Amino acid sequence: MAKLGLVVNAVGLLLSAVGTLLLYAHVTDEYHSHIQDIGSIAVGYLGVILFGMSVSLTGIALLLRRSAD
Repeated sequence: MAKLGLVVNAVGLLLSAVGTLLLYAHVTDEYHSHIQDIGSIAVGYLGVILFGMSVSLTGIALLLRRSAD
């Protein structure tokens, strides 16, 4: 169970990092920063970041569950 927790945690951190980098790249790009609907795009990227955080927390919970056993 500990290995599964580490893998799930790593996947969650990777998802959060990718979402953060995509959001940063999209906002700092001169062409994309002029798009009128930037708010909904940013919310989509923030959703990816939050999903990654929740997956990472699930991995931590799996690690803690293994430690309690």
